[in-house]
Amino acid sequence: MDVHQGMEMGIVLRGRMERHYEDLAFVAGPGDVHFCSAWEPHGWRVAAPNTSQVVVIFLPEVIDCDLLSDIPWFGFFTAPPRERPRVGTEKLRKKTLEIGQLLRRESLDELPGWSVSVRSLVTYLFVLLSRQWEPRGHAPARRASAGSFARVMPAVELVHRDIARAPSLAEAATACGLHRTRFSSVFKDTLGISFLEFRRRARLAQVAQFLLTSQLPSEAIAEKTGFVDASHMHRTFVGTYHCTPGEYRRRNRPC
Repeated sequence: MDVHQGMEMGIVLRGRMERHYEDLAFVAGPGDVHFCSAWEPHGWRVAAPNTSQVVVIFLPEVIDCDLLSDIPWFGFFTAPPRERPRVGTEKLRKKTLEIGQLLRRESLDELPGWSVSVRSLVTYLFVLLSRQWEPRGHAPARRASAGSFARVMPAVELVHRDIARAPSLAEAATACGLHRTRFSSVFKDTLGISFLEFRRRARLAQVAQFLLTSQLPSEAIAEKTGFVDASHMHRTFVGTYHCTPGEYRRRNRPC
């Protein structure tokens, strides 16, 4: 499991890759794409020998929002994981694979202008995916604001600085120099979820990390992640991951 500041887009080039988003898991094959929003808990596991993929992690400002003003690309990352774009035709899969190979080549060679080439390839992929994407119950038409990420980063850093402390909405707003109402609006517009929901997911992602990487019992994990007790952690975890912490550990921990 992982969380990071940038938005993530990946393309499987060969083999199979397992992707995990809280209660959603799927296997991606050659030409399949995945999207992950900034600071969204996610995980992966290689599901076949000789698997390779190319991953681009970026901040919104690298995308020309004016150029893509009629393309709802921001929704690729902020829509619920089940509703994000998937490659639905062999024709699109072939094009996606070609773009993935070019992205890999550009990033490895680092010839002059390679970063511009990467941005162009990502932009082209967004256009192709938007032509066959029909989001359900999500309204991603708004334009992304790169500056809004900088405005809410102090709140994000506050949460991750001490995951067990659970800073309040008022503390987060103060850290960003915004009124609570304005902060709540900017935060949700930027990351697609409320600050309190973000804080809850961040704590649960840390729980998942401990379950997969340590032998700590539930009581110790609950204490380290700021839950009242193991029972509180258990109920919250089941509500999001749809399995108990013990089941999650047995199912996902490497043998």
